[in-house]
Amino acid sequence: MKKISKIQKQILESIINSFENQGEAPTVRELMEYVEVKSPRTISHHLEQLEKKGYLLRTGEAKRNIVVTGKNLDNPMKNIVKVPLVGWTAGGNAIFADENILDWIPVSSRFFKLPTDEIFLLKVKGNSMSPKIEDGDVVIVKKQYGADPGDTIVALLEDGTTVKKYVPHEDHIVLQPVNPEFEPIVVFPDELRIQGIVKGVLKYY
Repeated sequence: MKKISKIQKQILESIINSFENQGEAPTVRELMEYVEVKSPRTISHHLEQLEKKGYLLRTGEAKRNIVVTGKNLDNPMKNIVKVPLVGWTAGGNAIFADENILDWIPVSSRFFKLPTDEIFLLKVKGNSMSPKIEDGDVVIVKKQYGADPGDTIVALLEDGTTVKKYVPHEDHIVLQPVNPEFEPIVVFPDELRIQGIVKGVLKYY
C-alpha cells in the first residue's frame, strides 16, 4: 500500500470507527466534523486519493457508500458485507427483485444474524412510523411473506409500498402507523403482499 497523509489516516480511522460502532460508513459531513475541516471538497479529494491508493472503495451514489479495503491498519474492519438497497414499487414483481435494486450498500454484519441473501434495505418515505423510523431512514428488512401480530412490515398494496405495524383481525388487516398524525390503513388479506419484516434502522442524516 502507498503511504498516506495524517488527515487521510484520520479519515480511515473515522470510517472504521463508524462501521464498528454504527454498522455503516460515515457521511462526508460526519467526516468533516471528525477531521475538523470546513470544506466537503477537501474530504472528497482525500477519499479519491485513498481510493486510488487502494485503501477503500466507493460504491454507487449512496451517502454512505464506502468500503475499507486496506489490510495494514491497526484496526482493520471485519464482517463488512454489501446488501441490496431496493426502490419503492407499486406491485408486480417482489420488491427485492433484481430489477428493483438501486445500489449495494456496505453494512456491518454484526447488526443482523441472518444470511445476507435473506436481507434487503429500503429507504423510507414519509413519517408515519416516526419517531423510531423517519423519512429518509433506511430499514434493514428480512425477506418473508408472512408476519406475526405487532411486527413492523414492508408490504405492497395496489397503490404502492408501505412500512407499517401489522395488526391482523378475523376478516381484515390494519396497517397501523406509529405517528398519531397518520390514519391506519385497513385492507383485506388479498389486497396485501408482505415482503419482509423490519429488523433494524440505519439513520442517514
